[in-house]
Amino acid sequence: MIAMRKKIGLLIWMALAGVVANGATPFRDHRYDEYKVTPLNDSSIVFYGNSITNMHEWWEAFGCDSRIANRGASGAFTQELIDNVGSITSGQPAKVFIGIGTNDLGNEATNCPDSVAGKILTIVDRIRSESPRTEVYVQSILPSTNGLRTEEIIKETNGIVERGCEARGVEYIDLYDDMAGMISREISYDGLHPTAKGYQIWCEKIAPIVGANCAYPAEFEEDNGGIDNSSFGMRFTHFSAFPVKRTDTLIIGDEMIHGGEWHELLGDSGVKNRGTGWGYGGLSFERWNAAVNAILGANGNKEAPRRIVLYAGTAPLYAKGADPEKIAADYRGWIENIRGYAPASSTRITVMSLIPRNSRDENLSLTKPMNELLRQMAGEMENVDYLDIYSDLAADDDSGDPEMIDREYLTGKGYLKVASRLKED
Repeated sequence: MIAMRKKIGLLIWMALAGVVANGATPFRDHRYDEYKVTPLNDSSIVFYGNSITNMHEWWEAFGCDSRIANRGASGAFTQELIDNVGSITSGQPAKVFIGIGTNDLGNEATNCPDSVAGKILTIVDRIRSESPRTEVYVQSILPSTNGLRTEEIIKETNGIVERGCEARGVEYIDLYDDMAGMISREISYDGLHPTAKGYQIWCEKIAPIVGANCAYPAEFEEDNGGIDNSSFGMRFTHFSAFPVKRTDTLIIGDEMIHGGEWHELLGDSGVKNRGTGWGYGGLSFERWNAAVNAILGANGNKEAPRRIVLYAGTAPLYAKGADPEKIAADYRGWIENIRGYAPASSTRITVMSLIPRNSRDENLSLTKPMNELLRQMAGEMENVDYLDIYSDLAADDDSGDPEMIDREYLTGKGYLKVASRLKED
C-alpha cells in the first residue's frame, strides 16, 4: 500500500511539479536576481534555502561574520534551488548549508518524499560537481504539521536524504529533535518558521561546523512588536535579541529593505537589515511604532546607532482611499518615537523616497506626491535628511524602469543603484 502511494505520488509530481515548482513568485524572482549582483567568493559560508533561511540574519547570528551570506528565498521549491545553483557555485564558496524541502512537502503537487529527497541530493551533487572544494552540509527539514506537512512525511523525506548524504560522504545535520518546539509553537507562531529562540537553538548546534561563535545572548526576552501571529512578528523577535552598536547603521523598513543583503551591497559589516518580511508592501505606522522597542530598545543590549535609514509607507499609500497627508503625519510620529531611543544629537536619520511602481498613473497620483511630502517633512526635522531614489529607478515617463523595477520589486540592478546612492549620501 505504501509502495502504491509512493508510485501514485511520484506520477502526480511528474505531471505537475514543473508547473508549480518553477512558477516562482515576483518575490523569489527578485531574490534570485539579487544573487547575481552580490557575488560570493572562496571564503563565503552560504545558507541556501527557502523562507526559513531567508527570514534570519545568519551573519549577525554569528557575530556579524562577513563571510556568511544568506541566499534564502521565501516560498522556494527544491527545483528553484537547482535552477539557481550556478549563482552559488560560481563563487566557489568555502561552505554551503542547504535547507530546503518543506514547501515541496506542503504542496499537493510535490508532496512526494522520494522526489523531494532526490532533488535535495541533486542540489548536493551539482554543488560538489561545479565547486569541488566547497564543503556541503545538508540540514534536515524542520518538524511541522502546518498544512499538508506531517511528522511522518517529513521524517520519511529526511531519512532518504540522510542515507543519500551518507552514501556521498556529505555531512547531514539532524535538527529535527532539536527543533521539536516548532510543532508545539514554543519556538514558532505558525509551526513553520522559528522565532529567535528557535534560531538560537539552531545557531548553537551548527556553530562548530560554521566555525564561528553563536552571537545570541545566553538569556533574552523575545519582543515581537505586538505581532504574535505572523512571520513579521517572528522576525522582530530576532531583532530584539541582536545587539546594536553605536557605530552601526540600521536600515529599517518594508519588504524592499528585507529583500536586500545590505551589508554585502554596501560592503560594510556595520550595516544591519531591519526589514519586515517578504511579499510586496509592509506595515502600517501603528505596527511600525509598536516595533520600535524590539529594534532599538529590547534586552538592554542596544546603543543609539550612528545612522538609521528608513523606508516605509507602501502598505498605507497603495491601499484604497489612501490619504498622503495623513501618511506623512504618521511617518513624522514614527520618527519622533524613534528619537526616544536614538536622539538627534547622536543619530542621523535618512528618509528614503518610495520607489516607483510599474504604473505611471499610480506614480503620478500617489508615489511622487508622497515623496514630496517626505522631502518637506525631513527638511523640518533635526538631523533628518531625505534621499531621492525614485529618480534613479523611474523611466522617463514616470513608470518604473524595467531594468530596475520588476512587478513592484527591485531587480538586482535596482538594488545596486539604491546601494550606490546610499554610499554617496
